[in-house]
Amino acid sequence: MKKISIFLFAAAALLGAGCDDSSDTDKVIPVSAIALDTSLSGGISLVVGQTADIAGKVTVRPENATDKTETYESSDPETVSVDDAGVVKAVKPGLAMVTISVGGKHSHFEVEVREQRISVESVTLPAELADGVTLKLGATLDIAGKATITPSNATDKTESYNSSNPMIASVTEEGIVSAIAVGEATITISVDGQSAQFTLTVEKIAVESVTLPEELAKGVTLNKGETLDIAGKATVKPENASDRTESYDSSDKAVATVNTEGLVTALAVGTTTISVTIDGVSASFELTVAEGVPVALEKIEIKNGATAIQGSASVVLGENTTFDLHSHLQLTPANQTEGVKYVAYGPEEVATIDENGIVACKGVGTVTFVILAKSNEGNDFKNAGDKKAYFAVNITDPRDLDRTGWEVSANSGAISGTAGSKTAAFDNVFDPGVFKDVKGSNFGLTKPTTDDGEVWFVVDMQQEQSLNYFRLMHQSCRNTDRSCRWKKFSAILGSNDGESFTQIAADVDVPNLDNEPGIDPNDGGSRNIDKFHTCSNVKLPNTVKYRYLKFVGKKDCFTGTAKTCQIAELYLGLDE
Repeated sequence: MKKISIFLFAAAALLGAGCDDSSDTDKVIPVSAIALDTSLSGGISLVVGQTADIAGKVTVRPENATDKTETYESSDPETVSVDDAGVVKAVKPGLAMVTISVGGKHSHFEVEVREQRISVESVTLPAELADGVTLKLGATLDIAGKATITPSNATDKTESYNSSNPMIASVTEEGIVSAIAVGEATITISVDGQSAQFTLTVEKIAVESVTLPEELAKGVTLNKGETLDIAGKATVKPENASDRTESYDSSDKAVATVNTEGLVTALAVGTTTISVTIDGVSASFELTVAEGVPVALEKIEIKNGATAIQGSASVVLGENTTFDLHSHLQLTPANQTEGVKYVAYGPEEVATIDENGIVACKGVGTVTFVILAKSNEGNDFKNAGDKKAYFAVNITDPRDLDRTGWEVSANSGAISGTAGSKTAAFDNVFDPGVFKDVKGSNFGLTKPTTDDGEVWFVVDMQQEQSLNYFRLMHQSCRNTDRSCRWKKFSAILGSNDGESFTQIAADVDVPNLDNEPGIDPNDGGSRNIDKFHTCSNVKLPNTVKYRYLKFVGKKDCFTGTAKTCQIAELYLGLDE
């Protein structure tokens, strides 16, 4: 009985053990995490129609997870589809997110879908380019979009351009070809590794015609030994001709010669033809050389003046400074033999002029010169007609401050006077005569009418500047001036903010207003000659440093009967 009991117990134990093993086999092991294969983790790129197999491209943890079945999903099936087998297909260009799921765990990657790339096979040019192009110097040509690209649906049809010789012809990124110099260059159009070329020839712009001014074309007479400068007198068409170099010749060099600079020299009595040639095209005039036959002066004009009869210039005073006034004259006819003379109005200590029109600049100030024909023995300005002109030379101090940008930033009343403006007192534009229709550029204010009234203006120098003197050029530079003058300032004040002013000086006299009887070139009548158009430097009590200066005047600060007090130019400087 004991043996049987032991056997039965052992059997029961074995049966019990068999039941426990069956329970472990049926246990479910869940997925704790999944990780994308490196081929997917950074995203993938496909072209339209292309597929990719993503099945099995994840690592499952733990490895003995009970259910490792993969499922797939696309965020945008119209762009990227994915089937149950894990086949991803690119449907149309765009982006979509594909999700792989295993046992309730998910992982994602991005799919980019691109158009299928179609390469360029050939680039061809239209006949207008392929046969070669000729441009005139300076011309341009737009070649963008002129090439034919095969196939027409190529993915990248971007054009780029190149010139084999950019010194002859350049081409921009936009396809604009510019003809720079005479010669040839090869222009290349490239698209997606394919290219086509054409030859560009740059030609000069030929001269079509050369004409001479009337004073030459109608013929010229010179006295033996005289000279005539004809350089630059010809008119060339078209104006943009490439070669405008002039050459000269005389048909009878015994009568007259002409050098390479265009200077004609009369040698012997006779007639010769003087020609001017430019790029193979010529014009000529007849030159007669006479034995001392006088040619009268018909007209005196100022080159590049404010008008044909008036001009002006400022010269900075320096050691042995001169000014060539004669070079500013245009005398008609060009071969006149009469000559001109110069009448100076202004102090000799400021400037003098010699018979050749060379002004010797001696001091700071302004002198007006009247240019007349030599035959005008009595200096009859009134009846001189076209045979007179006026020129004012203003000599400035090298210690004057640079007036660039200066203006009258505030004033007590409306600006009056000829061409008055906030910058007129600093523009170096001043009338040398105010004769008839000639007008200058002046700054003026209406003078006070009562003893306690005052006028003022503020000069803005744009920055703080050290200074200790000022100088006025009065209303005009002509020999007479019937307008009101500033003979002093009741006060001069300074400021650095333009609002709070400190007095610098009071009752400051403006010197050099001496008058004496004389002749007015305007009408021949007797008027006062203004001996000094520009005063000498007026020293301030001390050197000051301000941005703004305020000049104040009361009724007793002015001379003259006119209603406005005017200034042509105002200078400030430092002489230390």
